[in-house]
Amino acid sequence: MRKLGRYITYSMGNFANTIAYQVFGNRIQFYYVDILGLNAALAGVIWAIYGLWNAINDPLMGQLSDRTRTRMGRRVPYVLFGAVPLGLAFFLLWTPPGQSGWALAAYFLILLFVFDTLYSLTFIAYIALFPEVAPNLKERINLAAVREILATVALLLAFILAPIVAEEVGYVWMGALMGVLVAGGYLISMIGIKEDTSQLKDDTVGLGESFKIALASRPFRWFIGANVAKEYIWLVLAAMLPFWRKYALGIQGEAEVFGMTLSGGDAEALLLGIPIILTIPALLLWRPLVARIGPRRAWIWASLCFIPGFAVIMLADSFAVGLLGTVLAAPGLAGSMIMPFPLLSEVIDDDAAQHGFRREGVFFGINGGVTKLAFSAQGILFATVLSLSGYIAGSEAQPASAAWGVRFLIGVTPIVASLLIAYCMWKYPLETKAEIERG
Repeated sequence: MRKLGRYITYSMGNFANTIAYQVFGNRIQFYYVDILGLNAALAGVIWAIYGLWNAINDPLMGQLSDRTRTRMGRRVPYVLFGAVPLGLAFFLLWTPPGQSGWALAAYFLILLFVFDTLYSLTFIAYIALFPEVAPNLKERINLAAVREILATVALLLAFILAPIVAEEVGYVWMGALMGVLVAGGYLISMIGIKEDTSQLKDDTVGLGESFKIALASRPFRWFIGANVAKEYIWLVLAAMLPFWRKYALGIQGEAEVFGMTLSGGDAEALLLGIPIILTIPALLLWRPLVARIGPRRAWIWASLCFIPGFAVIMLADSFAVGLLGTVLAAPGLAGSMIMPFPLLSEVIDDDAAQHGFRREGVFFGINGGVTKLAFSAQGILFATVLSLSGYIAGSEAQPASAAWGVRFLIGVTPIVASLLIAYCMWKYPLETKAEIERG
């Protein structure tokens, strides 16, 4: 029970991360482009610039925590002292001073940089503790399951509460509420966490050499490919949901759904809220399967589970069909949540066995930086496809071509990403203990 309690408190950091990451990914583009009227092409340029820093700052923060030496440990101080500023930065994202085009664009870019720097500093330090909190495969699978159950609760808040609060009382109050949850979750995650500093060795390898060593790892490269694709699926689903609801499903303002009158925000809440709830029993089903066949093989099967759901999402033209699509995607969503961190911990163990130094921060940092390229990819594709399809920023009426642009982004591109996950895991060279024992 003590171990379970430790898993739960530590997993509150993932609750906080999911709130920040998913509310940001789900609402920020819609807020600045559709609500505030920022030009979609300009938003894409901003996203591309931001993406460069996105890809750089995670590895930097990881190396920084690897080389930090304090009485509190390498990671804990960054989480404790980064939590509140991160929550504040999240709030400020939703408080732009006016809606003037260039002023709005400048504010958006600056706050993206501030938020992401604090996010990386806090999250990378937090997640680098994962292998220490769970030192073997069995514990890592169990911890991953607990983390993702709490992440599922956070997803419900991100996709149900956040849209409703934004619609009913405004984005400023939504940002304040979610910012408090982000800061509080990270602070709770450090309860009972004491790093073992007695066995730490000073790493004399420089930043550039650490990156070379990490990127020279063949298992790490295949893992990165799969994780980028996974992140893209979550990001495109979150970012395109409001556009898909409005312009593909035709739900604008109030709509009759199953005999109920729902607002647009309520419809979005159901479209993703119901499948997210279903990920909890799906996670409990995936956990013994992962323990039996290993996370590599399980992730292949999980990625293929995405395809039927996103095919239906692409073609959906009503709330009922759209909901069927998101429900069909739930097993894939659950599987993609539980697999990555046991696999990345395995990669880190393999590197430590070869080099005699544990560089969790560098590996998690590079992983964070590279997977954030999915942010840039999604943002660039978003801007390119919507611009080419004739989308008109700030307009309630869109041409049919724009609706098909939305369908392409939320349907075709995730299917391609799911096939990429399966291929990368097929090529992934490390065998987990569970796979070896299975024979």
